[in-house]
Amino acid sequence: MIKATDISENEGKIFEKDGKKIAAFNDKGTIKTFWAACTHAGCDVEWNSSEKTWDCPCHGSRFQGNGKVIKGPAKRDLDPADNNS
Repeated sequence: MIKATDISENEGKIFEKDGKKIAAFNDKGTIKTFWAACTHAGCDVEWNSSEKTWDCPCHGSRFQGNGKVIKGPAKRDLDPADNNS
């Protein structure tokens, strides 16, 4: 289980659970988790600490810390993972 103490507030981090990568974001003490695969082509997103975004290195999609699309080519938000990760 990922805890708020594992990630600083307003920061993201990639974790692995059962061999799958999870993007976790600390939203004011509440952990939000998403599958790390970009919804465009499936590449794993990376946390951009200077912009506070999830960025896809393959085609340039960007997502807010809460998984919402900022810029495509992805057209939909990151897929939520079990938020009790």
